[in-house]
Amino acid sequence: MSARDSLLTVLAEAASQDPTRMQSAVTQLQQWEATPQFNATLQDIFYDKSIDTNIRWQAIIYLKNGIDKYWRKLAKNAISPEEKAAIRSRLLTALDEEQKPLATQNAVLISKIARFDFPMEWPDLLSTLLEIVRSSTASESDPRARLVQQRSLYTLHLVVKGLISKTLASGRKQFQQAAPELFTNVVNIYVRYVDMLFASNTTNIESLSGCLETSHMALKCLRRVVVHGFPEFSTSEGPVAFFRLALEHLQKFMAFKESIPEQCSFLVTSVDSHIKLIGKFYLDLMDAHPRQFILTPGASDVLRFYWSLLAGDGNEHAAAPAQTTLIQGLQLVKKTLKDPQFILTDKDPEPVVVRCRHIIENEFMTPETTNKLAEILITKYMRLTEDDLEEWDSNPEEWALEDEADSWKYQLRPCAEKVFMDLLSSHRAQLSPLLVQLAGSTANMSDLFLKDSIYCAIGLGSHALYDAIDFDSWLNGQLSQEVQNADSRHTNATSFNVRDSFRLIRRRIAWMIGKWVSVNVSKPARPTVYTIMLHLLRPQEHMAVRLATAQNLKTCIDDWDFEAATFAPFLEQSVHGLKQLMGEVEEPESRMKILSCMSMIVERMDEHIAPFSQQIIEILPPLWHAATDQNLLQSAILVIMTKLIESLKSQSMGLHHMVMPLIRLSVDPTQEAHVYLMEDGFELWLATLKTTSQSTDELMSLVPAAVSLLSEGMDHMRNMLKILQSYLMLDAERTFQVAGPSLINAVAGIVNDGLRSEASVSIMQFMDLAALTCPIRITGDLYISSGLLSKVLSIIMAKKETNVVLTQYLCFLARLAVEDSVYLSNAVASVGQQFGQSGLLPMLIDLWMEKFDNVSHPKYRKLHAMGLTAMLRTTNAAVLEYLPRLVCIWGDVLNEVNENGTGDSLVYWRETQDDEDDNSEETAEVIRRRELLKRDPVHTTNLAQYVKVSIGECERLNGGAEAFQQQWLSKVDPLMLSTLTPLLG
Repeated sequence: MSARDSLLTVLAEAASQDPTRMQSAVTQLQQWEATPQFNATLQDIFYDKSIDTNIRWQAIIYLKNGIDKYWRKLAKNAISPEEKAAIRSRLLTALDEEQKPLATQNAVLISKIARFDFPMEWPDLLSTLLEIVRSSTASESDPRARLVQQRSLYTLHLVVKGLISKTLASGRKQFQQAAPELFTNVVNIYVRYVDMLFASNTTNIESLSGCLETSHMALKCLRRVVVHGFPEFSTSEGPVAFFRLALEHLQKFMAFKESIPEQCSFLVTSVDSHIKLIGKFYLDLMDAHPRQFILTPGASDVLRFYWSLLAGDGNEHAAAPAQTTLIQGLQLVKKTLKDPQFILTDKDPEPVVVRCRHIIENEFMTPETTNKLAEILITKYMRLTEDDLEEWDSNPEEWALEDEADSWKYQLRPCAEKVFMDLLSSHRAQLSPLLVQLAGSTANMSDLFLKDSIYCAIGLGSHALYDAIDFDSWLNGQLSQEVQNADSRHTNATSFNVRDSFRLIRRRIAWMIGKWVSVNVSKPARPTVYTIMLHLLRPQEHMAVRLATAQNLKTCIDDWDFEAATFAPFLEQSVHGLKQLMGEVEEPESRMKILSCMSMIVERMDEHIAPFSQQIIEILPPLWHAATDQNLLQSAILVIMTKLIESLKSQSMGLHHMVMPLIRLSVDPTQEAHVYLMEDGFELWLATLKTTSQSTDELMSLVPAAVSLLSEGMDHMRNMLKILQSYLMLDAERTFQVAGPSLINAVAGIVNDGLRSEASVSIMQFMDLAALTCPIRITGDLYISSGLLSKVLSIIMAKKETNVVLTQYLCFLARLAVEDSVYLSNAVASVGQQFGQSGLLPMLIDLWMEKFDNVSHPKYRKLHAMGLTAMLRTTNAAVLEYLPRLVCIWGDVLNEVNENGTGDSLVYWRETQDDEDDNSEETAEVIRRRELLKRDPVHTTNLAQYVKVSIGECERLNGGAEAFQQQWLSKVDPLMLSTLTPLLG
């Protein structure tokens, strides 16, 4: 059996409906895919029309995937140049494929290869493709030629799309060089078929369809060729002519659409596609070349045409394509208002910008047009409709969520709101009086839809109107009265006169307060704000109003001027109202928004939340169980639980039975949800440790999980070190009893000389704390058996790390030396034997003293001095040789700080920024840290006394004071000794 026949057989198996056969075939194809001629054979099978369609489909799919994986020159098992050339030579020979799905895949295949190979390996691609288009167009009466024309135009469209996606400058330049020829050929085809369309008898359906299909595909090509192929298109004759022609055709298409007889109504979609595509062409041009767009002759005509549509033809009940056209018009207006390239700088504005501003302000956005646009936006496009309220009633949650979504590019009302914001921002002085006047007219306005639209404008313009509208007075007067207005009918009625429904005004007031609260609502007006919000949160209020209120209540609380004491009287009612609302909503997104509001209340009210915490806690377990497949909601639950723990502080221990299972689940790598929950789980874990007043079996049971995550490497190192530091401060000895060996092994596993400086410092700060909290009798053997000390000494002696890192490693050794210098001396000697360096200890002392001046913090300078002093208590002559240098260190440190009698000093308590953050709240851990530092030898040991005792110990070990004086102190500079003596008292 030939290779082709074998491949045919396997493809037939892959096309079968039997899962076992399909899997076997897929495995075989994966084994073959890197072999020579595999892809060429797939192409041969695909082009053989006598083969079953399903097999041909499998062939083209595998061929397309193979191009992605193996066509690049540097790819592993790359396709050979000869096979590539063979594949390329046949690609344009199959443009008469009758089955559209197969033809589409072939076009995609060509575009992928074109992106790789044009123009270096495939220089004649575009010219050959254009020749096929031209020849097939010339013989369009032939059905096969007509088919080839459609397929080749679609292929050209995808090729152009692929070529413009190249991001390198060279790729863009290559396309720009090819653009003129592309433009000339494609624009001729487009114009020819559009002219035929408008000249056709509208009853000739086949002719109309053919013209629309061809012109549409040509227009898709032209859109990208002009936008990406002519960087200076405003001075290019052909593109400028097409720019104007597109507007002419846009007007004709809109008129033509109205003339299509009812029996040809299916053609409306095709005409709408042309209208939409021309709009995309103008939008793309404005995006890519805003200045070129404005400077192009006829640009003002384009803007004025879309303005005429907005001013006269737009309405909320227009069909979807018409709304799309209106949205495109609004987006064009938005770009003229807000594009950064139209902004005039204060110093030396560019002449081209001055010209653009002149055209925009004098030919389009005149003062009269500006006022008219603001009026149209408010009265026509920003209005809610009766359909909105009917949808509001049928599904209030979904309606509320959609209303808050960022959908302005696709929906008319949100787009109008965006345009209005930009309009007001750029014409504040002109439009502010108009909006103040509109605000005053709302007092007795019966058209609630218009009132809602005006309130929307005032809310969107809060930052521009902050000094034009006295919002406090408006809030205490008109708005407070209007929130009391009930609907004329029951909110759950299935049919009603929506114009009598005041619910939309109540919802809008809650929304508007959220916009203004951080802009211009005074502190005395805050109780009025809270009163209004909680009134709108009542159970008898409509669901959409309550959801909007919850969202904007959070904004009111998450404000710079928020004061817990002012909100305290409203706290119980707000918690109760949110809890009731949570029990009624069904959508996960709604629950997340309510939880977010609750979290903000808990965070800002802090200890004031304690009396009401049980109400919040009660809703969390059922909410968690209902969110088993909703990771974002589970994450929100973890966040609010963390805030509760932080607010309740030591009282939170009663929640441990709920918290521990959540932590265990969220940080367990074997759980699918851990990807989404782990970071929030870490925060909850850390908050629980910081606030607990004592260690418990439940808390200690999580230590192995922390050690396991630490041992996995750098991904969770920072978080795990923080958590394990909290465990050490909580109960260090018990932590080491539970997981001591695995903990030190984990630290030893991540310590190496390739770590980033920040990571090395964090690890050694953790080990410094470990040495401070847990005695060497427990940890000493672990430091040696794990290889940690060996690694630390190896890194220090290599001297490859920065001074900051090296001094942090030495700080850990200083801790060990202060506690037990004999242990450290023996450990260093043991490591020295491993390294084959019997004199490692004096070498270490030499390097340690060399790096001493790189320690800046007084506390740690004292710690290093104490560590070096402790190492002096020896008979090792090689170490005692460093006594003169140590005397200099004593003099420096004792001169720097005036210690009290116990050896403490205020300067030792000035910690790093991280520690200042930790001390911002008086948690149980902050108290533990403070008590721990009070026991730190740096704070409890008088350095002068420590030095005197150490000298006495040296004298005793080395034959007495006289012998020590003769052998060692005599080597010290007498001037240094005379300076040191008074410092030692």
